[in-house]
Amino acid sequence: MFGQGPTTGSVTVAAIAGLATGLLVAALLVAGREPPSRVQEVGTTPAPTTTSQSVGPVTVTVPGIVPEPLVVTHTSTPPPRTVTRTVTPSTTSTELPPGTTTGYRRD
Repeated sequence: MFGQGPTTGSVTVAAIAGLATGLLVAALLVAGREPPSRVQEVGTTPAPTTTSQSVGPVTVTVPGIVPEPLVVTHTSTPPPRTVTRTVTPSTTSTELPPGTTTGYRRD
């Protein structure tokens, strides 16, 4: 074990311990000192003055909105034309050949 130099791990641990110690010392120094005294200027500020004046009546002219003219178109449609036709049914009967169906289903 004699004759061996420091290992990388031991150097890293020593560096971290030194850094932590340095940060601790710096924190204690900053915490222990008193804050610098601040100089405060004391002066008097004049109170703001308010003035009021009465104003006569004011006329405000607002342009009115003119509606567009309405155009109404009236279209007259003639009444529908009626056509009457008379249909007379035929009185003759037609017979279907045997085996022909009328398309209706019988149950």
